[in-house]
Amino acid sequence: MAVLTLQQAVRANATLADLAERAWASARLLRRVAVHLPPLLREQVQPGPLDDREWWLLAANPSVAAKVRQLAPVLLAAAHAAGWPALQAVRVRVQGAPERR
Repeated sequence: MAVLTLQQAVRANATLADLAERAWASARLLRRVAVHLPPLLREQVQPGPLDDREWWLLAANPSVAAKVRQLAPVLLAAAHAAGWPALQAVRVRVQGAPERR
């Protein structure tokens, strides 16, 4: 029985491969638009889920989340310019915060 590396296992499973590609795409997109974030905030924001319509960013704390929400229209325009024209919203949540109902 051959032992697969994690990367080989992810590529061998279509669902995992799609999930991994979306995670990598989200990270690449954040690198492209991070220039629009204040320098001290850049390391406080992590890429989150990305699909065809929404992109989630994970903020380190509520203050960072509030500022990133203010910048969401700028980030959305930058995402459009970076090749994601169908993206309709940039959403922000505090990393590790429970989801509100």
